[in-house]
Amino acid sequence: MDLDLLISTHRAAIERHLRRYVGDPGLAEDLAQEVFLRAWLHAPRDLSPERRRAWLFRVARNAAIDALRARRPHDDAVLLDAVGGEVAGGADDLDERLTIEAALAQLPARERALVTLQFAGFGPTDAARLLQTTPEAARKRLTRARERFRVAYQALRPAAESPLVLLVARDQQPEIYESWLGAGEVRVRRVAPEQASRQLATAHALVLTGDTHDVHPATYGQQIRAARNPRIEADRTDLAIVREALATRMPVLGICRGHQLINVARGGSLHQDLSEIGHDGAGHSSGTHPIRSQDGSLARRMLGATAAVPTLHHQAVARVGRGLTVTSTSADGLVEAVEDPRLPFAVGVQWHAELPEASEAGRRLRDGLVEAARRHAGLAPLAAAA
Repeated sequence: MDLDLLISTHRAAIERHLRRYVGDPGLAEDLAQEVFLRAWLHAPRDLSPERRRAWLFRVARNAAIDALRARRPHDDAVLLDAVGGEVAGGADDLDERLTIEAALAQLPARERALVTLQFAGFGPTDAARLLQTTPEAARKRLTRARERFRVAYQALRPAAESPLVLLVARDQQPEIYESWLGAGEVRVRRVAPEQASRQLATAHALVLTGDTHDVHPATYGQQIRAARNPRIEADRTDLAIVREALATRMPVLGICRGHQLINVARGGSLHQDLSEIGHDGAGHSSGTHPIRSQDGSLARRMLGATAAVPTLHHQAVARVGRGLTVTSTSADGLVEAVEDPRLPFAVGVQWHAELPEASEAGRRLRDGLVEAARRHAGLAPLAAAA
């Protein structure tokens, strides 16, 4: 690796990035030198230019956190001040930003720092550096802090007539999902997966859509055999979102790939292609087919004993994830829905509820999600509100 070329290519951007956190241009320059030295000594040699740039920025961020921590090791407000300007940056208007900031102000300093870190795009590993603890302990503290923020935010926010649903969609026609959800008396906010984590605390439900890219088999401990177009980094981002949302007991609905993500997030696995289990895919690659839902399940309460659903998939749940229960199956035994009975609403469906062909089944599933989101938002059920 040519160190001079590396510095000349990235120095200005890395120093700007560091100044944003540490404030001191001199310190930023010193830290940049350290970043480039680490890159020269330790960066993988086979990185593409884009991945090398991402590697540099990640190292720079860690260096900034370490420097801030060393400067005032017992004051979380240092890091809070460094990233606090981004807290409400994604809010739609001034009132929203002020509400977020007022809710943050009600939290103890350490919890305020944790929630601020999440809004600014930092994860549990970064929080662990700040708190000088393990990532797992930081994750638990972050979950508690985020819930307290949500309660404070909801108390301050002007009463809304409908809950807010975050729609996390990648490649597959998000407008169809928006139209389907919007017909159910909710506010829908489509967000990029990379931005979803910081907005969970201000939403009342999460929906993850289908996609043309299969979940990467490495996320459930397998090599690629028949998975199509997997993207490991995208999957890691999406799985982190699922785990965060489930930890807050927020209503979560996964459709097709979203359903599979819920299962994998809980340690489950997938059949990479139905042919691996001797299935030719007939009845699952197009059209509709019947499903049967189990007694006592959310699926049964929403859909009834049987329903006709549209289908378009070549994979299926194999090993069921921890805490999940199979609640709907097709006539040929494939898993069509899972849920976590310990949570208010954590449901994955293999079929496409957003399509017009879903008809009554799609409407009932959406209505179930809407009612769960209303409960999470502290709103009366639609029947009572009418």
